[in-house]
Amino acid sequence: MFITIIALICLVAVVWAVWPLIRTKKDVSPDLQSVNSKLLETQIAELDVDLDQGVIKKEQYDAARLDLQRTFLETATVSDIQPSLHGKSDPFLIVLIAVVLPISAYFIYKHVGIDYTTVKYMADQPAGSSHGAGNDIDAMLAAVREKTEADDKDLESWRMLAQILHVKKDMAGAEKAYAHLITQGVKDAELYANYADVLASQAGSILVESPAFKWAEKALELEPNHQQALWIAGTAAYYSKDYGLAETYWKHLLTLLEPSSDSYKVISQNLEEMKREAAAK
Repeated sequence: MFITIIALICLVAVVWAVWPLIRTKKDVSPDLQSVNSKLLETQIAELDVDLDQGVIKKEQYDAARLDLQRTFLETATVSDIQPSLHGKSDPFLIVLIAVVLPISAYFIYKHVGIDYTTVKYMADQPAGSSHGAGNDIDAMLAAVREKTEADDKDLESWRMLAQILHVKKDMAGAEKAYAHLITQGVKDAELYANYADVLASQAGSILVESPAFKWAEKALELEPNHQQALWIAGTAAYYSKDYGLAETYWKHLLTLLEPSSDSYKVISQNLEEMKREAAAK
């Protein structure tokens, strides 16, 4: 059963990778990240109106805005690694991807499991879609649950369970799975940052005294340039009104982003807003 699921994942990956290479027609559909950016702007504009009309309080506005931005930045991370290929077809490259990818994927899985991006891509596909990945993720979840229930020490299956629950927005379930990995002695920046993210998501707002900030800091101790951890740590400092600390984290994050990216724009706007708030004190 599980090998069948892995084969389906490989099929999705091959089609996703090869299709742009064999296309000759120019893709005129809007860039995914541009659409997400416009959606973010619209949602924040709606929050601005609600704040001006007294529908929500400033604290609620800040929490909602930062949550929208966190979701946007998560999406940006996945979108940025999915290249847009519209050049001439390379037959050798097509064969290389179609043949080597499935074989190598199997052996990679045997050692390290399925990566977070693949899980998120599959979870984002609606059930019954042409990709069929929305159904595959549920089958994968059932299979992984069975493996973790059978063996508390199967840490790769526990990691996969945590990632699947995380991208499916089952934050309570993801928190338990990540916590299990930590209690088993796993030390990994990505794990700590993801754990901080699920804690922050459930808390609504976070402070520098909160567990989410603690785990973001632990992630940064292992990987100082971890973008998600920098975002969470900066957000916690912002909520705590420690604008100097928030500026340190967010400016560091800016150095890791492309100046032309939407993520860079979001962080820059936050810094400007924070300056205005600090000046108004």
